[in-house]
Amino acid sequence: MYTLVLVLSMATCLIFIISTSQLEAQESFAVTGKVVNETQGASIASELEILLHMLDQESGQFVTLEATTNDKGEFQFENVLLFKNGTYLVTADYGGTRYNTTIDPSSSVNKVRLSVYETTRDISTVRVEHHSLVLVNVDQRTQSATAASFVRLTNDTDLTILPDLENVGPGKFSFLRFSLPPNADNLDVQSSLVGSQIIPMGSGFALAAPILPGSHDISFSYQFTYHGTDLAYKHGLLQGADVFQILIPQSLSDVQVGLLGTATPPSISNESYLIWEIADLTPGENQTVILSNLPKPNLIDRVIAGSANPDTWLLAIPIGMGSILILLLIWSIALRLGYRDPLLATESKEELPIDSSTVRDRLILEIASLDERHANGSLSETTDLETRSVLIQQVLAIDERINIIPNSRDADFNETQGEPRT
Repeated sequence: MYTLVLVLSMATCLIFIISTSQLEAQESFAVTGKVVNETQGASIASELEILLHMLDQESGQFVTLEATTNDKGEFQFENVLLFKNGTYLVTADYGGTRYNTTIDPSSSVNKVRLSVYETTRDISTVRVEHHSLVLVNVDQRTQSATAASFVRLTNDTDLTILPDLENVGPGKFSFLRFSLPPNADNLDVQSSLVGSQIIPMGSGFALAAPILPGSHDISFSYQFTYHGTDLAYKHGLLQGADVFQILIPQSLSDVQVGLLGTATPPSISNESYLIWEIADLTPGENQTVILSNLPKPNLIDRVIAGSANPDTWLLAIPIGMGSILILLLIWSIALRLGYRDPLLATESKEELPIDSSTVRDRLILEIASLDERHANGSLSETTDLETRSVLIQQVLAIDERINIIPNSRDADFNETQGEPRT
């Protein structure tokens, strides 16, 4: 009986928990709002589609609701699920640009205001408030540097600048463009502009994205290489700049900066950076940036860099193997020319030079060597006699040609004529 009561109690608690969860999951609220065209003199037509995106951070549940505006630009969403850790985003596509705003369910009693704008292709309305170029790091071993640029720009009009990638030509650019040093790579661009597209272009890149009225931030980092100790390139400021700065870390204080073709001391400095600054640059003005006294690699750095390059090994291995083979060949030839086994001395008389005392002396030495080897037991008597006979015949042939009569030191020759040795 006690067990039955316990089971029923647990079941009741479980049902209560499930019911409570369902009630919480089913809790909802309403969202009302209005689309406002902020361009002076413009209005909003009815039937503009509005989307409400909801994301529950805990469960990952994603829900989208749809609504349309009335003739006053107003819209409403009913039965919006309330998530404890939810994100709510209202979006609308207008004039080829997507506009959005976030909402807070806790203040849902207030109407949502979604601002939209008419569009223009005139990029000249963009003003760059601040453009800074920071030399982040220099690797003397590879003679490469890492740099970053930070740009703050403003669209002071009541129009959205819409890029046009089809009609491009001199004076017909409707998107942002930025310069890079020669041989720049590993480009990484971050931007607050929604829907931006990175396009390589000339000596830099283009950033194609709708630019809404207001301020926006763009940053990009990259790496570049240099040769020697200096690097000069044209840094095009196609949108101009109210302030253009170059910042060098105090750790790289030996690096000098030149602007407009002249080396000038930094105009500003702090405990972290040396700062060179120019103000009021007009759109399209090019600045010649000169970085001098860049660090050069030492001998150890060059060796390490060369050994780390796969192309170096691809070239060095076959060259090294070829050099070893050539040395082995030369060594083999040198051994053959510098040493001859007496057992191989079987040349005929016709092959001997007629007047060569050097050859004759060498043969005499080989005969003496035979006798010594026979005396210490390293050469058999048969081999000794046969080889001596051949060598003696060669000596006699030389003597016969140069008319030399054997003297007493050559008395050993008589042994081949059947006379006993003394």
